[in-house]
Amino acid sequence: MFVAVLFATVFCACNGNDMNRGDEALRIGDYKRAAKNFSKVLDKDPANRDARYGLAIAYYAIAEDKERLRVSTLAFWERTVREFKILSVVDTSEKSKPMYSTSLFYLARAMLAENAQAKVLPLLDQSIKLDPENYFSYNLKALILAGQGNTEEAKKIYAYIVTREPKFASAYVNLGNLYWNVHDYESAWDIWSMGHEALPQDAVLAKWTRVAEDSLKAMVYSGKL
Repeated sequence: MFVAVLFATVFCACNGNDMNRGDEALRIGDYKRAAKNFSKVLDKDPANRDARYGLAIAYYAIAEDKERLRVSTLAFWERTVREFKILSVVDTSEKSKPMYSTSLFYLARAMLAENAQAKVLPLLDQSIKLDPENYFSYNLKALILAGQGNTEEAKKIYAYIVTREPKFASAYVNLGNLYWNVHDYESAWDIWSMGHEALPQDAVLAKWTRVAEDSLKAMVYSGKL
């Protein structure tokens, strides 16, 4: 009996130390060491919510670092998503949903970088379900749908984005492009100028607003408009 109690006491102390080391490593940005220590806790207690959350955050940070280095990130986002998926089983709170959603967006983007034909719409739909305000996932979904020829659905998504988040520059650019590509220059100008008004410092929107204005002026002078 004494041996069992002693074992339990030592186990808990080691578990706590590993957890504390993981937290400290995470705090100072030593993400690989954080992942190592949280993994030790999970080896003993796979359903430990705090350790699982810490491990998911550590892998998320590692994947983000790889993004900044502009190297292949597919394996890193796959691992990150895996940890958030497990976390969603052991923790039913809303705490991790936004980061889980963002991880799915990055995973979808990494898959497309490896294979432009990758089937990522289910991942983006899951991302949006987890966080209905993840407009990056909406935007990427619209880009894919437009590429598949479903421009009307893409337009609806872009319009939804700029209605809910008027500062989301890419949605203005992409929506204007859809009109520009079918020679509806007036509508393209309407969208780009609306974006330029909302985001006057955005160089891309400023450029395309000028291009559309010049095209419309040329059409007026030539009598085509």
